Amino acid sequence: MKSDRDRRLVSRRKFLSAAAAGVGSIALVACGGSNAGPATGAASADQATAEALPSGSLMASESAAAEASVAPTPTPVVLGTGSQQVAYWHGLGGADGATMVQMLQQYSSEHPEITISSETYAWDLFYQKLPTATAAGTPPNLGTMHSWAIKQFAAQGIVQDADTLFFGQGLIPKDDFPASLMEAISVDGKAQAVPFDNHGWVNWVNTQVIKDAGLDPNNLPKNGTEFVAWAQKIVTDENGKHPNEEGFNADQIKVYATHSSWQRFTLPSTIWQFGGGILSEDGTQSLLNTPETIAAMQYWNDLIFTHRVVPPAVPGTASPPDLFKTNSIALMWDGTWLLNFFKDNPEAAEVMQPMYLNSHGPDGKQAVRYDSHMMIVPVGVEEQNLQAAQDLIVWLSNNGETWATSGQVPARISVQAKPAVQEIPSVAVAGKQFQEIGRAGQSHTAINEIVTAYEAAFSAVLSGTTPAEQAMNEAHTTVQSILDRG
Repeated sequence: MKSDRDRRLVSRRKFLSAAAAGVGSIALVACGGSNAGPATGAASADQATAEALPSGSLMASESAAAEASVAPTPTPVVLGTGSQQVAYWHGLGGADGATMVQMLQQYSSEHPEITISSETYAWDLFYQKLPTATAAGTPPNLGTMHSWAIKQFAAQGIVQDADTLFFGQGLIPKDDFPASLMEAISVDGKAQAVPFDNHGWVNWVNTQVIKDAGLDPNNLPKNGTEFVAWAQKIVTDENGKHPNEEGFNADQIKVYATHSSWQRFTLPSTIWQFGGGILSEDGTQSLLNTPETIAAMQYWNDLIFTHRVVPPAVPGTASPPDLFKTNSIALMWDGTWLLNFFKDNPEAAEVMQPMYLNSHGPDGKQAVRYDSHMMIVPVGVEEQNLQAAQDLIVWLSNNGETWATSGQVPARISVQAKPAVQEIPSVAVAGKQFQEIGRAGQSHTAINEIVTAYEAAFSAVLSGTTPAEQAMNEAHTTVQSILDRG
């Protein structure tokens, strides 16, 4: 008799239904991108640490999926010569990928009976290929995906739940992860994956720019009102004039206060600081048109177009790392993965100090969005292949301190506390920040449609093409219709 897990194998009909719902064309990413501005939907991370290019629209997402269908399979990194084959699929490129290979090499040396085939895909291709392979009965032994995608893939029966495979068997302690993160990846009370890291926004503070303005980098503004006054002392044009001075040239700004960076992390963080939200906790109601959410969006629009202390989110705008390299920005809200940017730019590293996100909220409330890379076992992996996947995932989870050298925060709280992790300043700050004020990005069975809708509104507000209230009301209507489908 087949087990319940066996009966969850994805049928061709079920997969086609999933693909129609967007599973096969997810193009959302975390932790990486090009230097394009957020108006194009791309992240601001250094190109060397890029993971993928996020889609700015559903049409672009579908186009990317179509192109991916004819893309060649990447050459896998093969480690070991053992008889047990382990196929591992993920989208960890750049410095992340190099660190992962280092970890897999160590595992391979300790397990001569194993041969690991590590295949790195662009994230959009990964999210198309995994359900296709699972439907065909040829999944990899294990994979890595993002926390926000878990509920959508779980709803389509593509992943085996981690409570059964890991936590219930005592292989990995479930209480060693942030409770909010575990809740975000649980379906019917069961966690669907093993968190590998926490990654998200850090406030990369340029101490030189702040000191040059006669201010203290260790005494940042405490709320949105204070930030505007502070920012006006930071920002200068080519003639040294500030935005609140007569003759200030907004077309020739030399130093900015901050940057909207990647909207996927910046704007939810700010919205939560204002007391607003994206979705209700139960995932049934859109919060995009609440007064608090609209106020947060209006705040960023004002920083750009009224106070003129932030560059507009339009193509051609310099990226935050490029501004940081030339001491042209004071506060850079950007990803944990930018540790690698600072490794490659020692002069920028000399004037950098990692800190918590400063609050833009009216009452100084702190909040920061973070996400997580998740280790999953697809449906259809059984017996010896399942055992091999479990062993590797447990080992990777136990050795997260090596992963911290890529800039990402190990998901295990006990691993975060290890000296080798705490000795990396940005990882130590990010880990503590995520624990104290972090909120995991929300997931939903229709997350692709939802994010596409509200990020289009975000871009419209940041580029000044649509008033904040109008954009968010329109996004609310769209997102609520998606939620109402159930």
